[in-house]
Amino acid sequence: MTQYSDICIIGAGLGGLACATQLIKAAFGKHLRIRIFDLNARVGGRIQSRMVGGEVAELGAARYSPQLHPHFDELMQDSGLEHATYPFTEVAAGGREQEKLKSTLHSLSAMLKEHPTESFLEFVSHYLGEAEAIRMIKATGYDALLLPIVSGAMAYDIIKKHPETQSFTENAGNEWRYAIEGYAGLLAQLQRQAQAAGVEFQMEHRLLSVERAGADHVLVFSHQGDTTVHRTRHLIMAVPPSAMPQLNLDFPAAWSSFEYDSLPLFKGFLTFDHAWWQALGLTDKVVMTNNPLRKIYFKGDQYLLFYNDSDSATYWRECLEQGEDAYLEQVRRHLEDALPLDGQPMPPIKGHFHKHWPHGVEFYTDPQSAHPAVLLHQDGIISCSDAYTQHCGWMEGSLISARYATRLLLERLRQQAEAAGEADALATTSAEGA
Repeated sequence: MTQYSDICIIGAGLGGLACATQLIKAAFGKHLRIRIFDLNARVGGRIQSRMVGGEVAELGAARYSPQLHPHFDELMQDSGLEHATYPFTEVAAGGREQEKLKSTLHSLSAMLKEHPTESFLEFVSHYLGEAEAIRMIKATGYDALLLPIVSGAMAYDIIKKHPETQSFTENAGNEWRYAIEGYAGLLAQLQRQAQAAGVEFQMEHRLLSVERAGADHVLVFSHQGDTTVHRTRHLIMAVPPSAMPQLNLDFPAAWSSFEYDSLPLFKGFLTFDHAWWQALGLTDKVVMTNNPLRKIYFKGDQYLLFYNDSDSATYWRECLEQGEDAYLEQVRRHLEDALPLDGQPMPPIKGHFHKHWPHGVEFYTDPQSAHPAVLLHQDGIISCSDAYTQHCGWMEGSLISARYATRLLLERLRQQAEAAGEADALATTSAEGA
């Protein structure tokens, strides 16, 4: 049996939920049948919250800045959910190293325009030599800055948009916040709002194919071993670029002149019998390292977290493939190397969990060009993602793209309603004439 909807949204992450809530608030969307499909059992996409003792740990998206992310800040304010100051804006230890990094970045920024086509590594190597350039870039905590596709301008943009490194730039005064009870509460609130307005959620549905059938789209899903068919008039794909090529939609060729790529991310959480880092003055601070841990965060008296990307994220995934014991041994070795333990062994690890995101940050590969915030297929399918915005990898980008997607769809609905009204008027006039 084939189900029918006026609007289908594929993806129940922040972008898909934002599309649904914006549609149900609009006049043209209030009385439409809307369904959201997702391959996961829960909403959220790359947002996952988990309790650790009395604190919430974010396995995915973790922080936002009111100055950089006004749309998300507005959403948090409207939600009424509690937020607090994000603590990890102060880098502990290595003060001389950080000052050297800051002065180097400042001194080189004036030369950026002279090297528009060079990668950040090539640009820095031109002035410091390759070995020193690699050492300096690793000190920022972001392996991605070593990639050939990251230009000097891109690198400076990344550095000024993150709390750990913004002090090196004109963004030093930006605030950072986090949700005290976790962003899962925000997602649950958005889901409840949508369901109260009649939006239906179909979870654990993997989209297999999309075909055009007259004015509709026919969607084929896999669900718990069965194949289901759904028919919809309008379709929004609220999924990242890495999910698009798996479908028969000729992505990106039939959608965009741009190419897309992604970076893996890794987060490792460790708990202990006591917060031994407090005696080292590391509470609510971040330590930057030149080893694969890259950035180590010490959350109150609850847990220790390390967070990295690209090559370091792949390193930890490969460690896990060797077994949990091998992984923990490498974690311990690198922590003892990075922290001021004065030769003392690190206390035993009580518990741990981790999250590897194979496509943690997705983006278009030509940042010098203007990219549309949504993509449109020739069959009328709309695609939205944070990857299409300058806020790729941030919740802000998801909201921006979702707003463009819903505006585009609402304008289409308005035009169809006007055309239907004209057709009704013409039919009435003809009948009266007869």
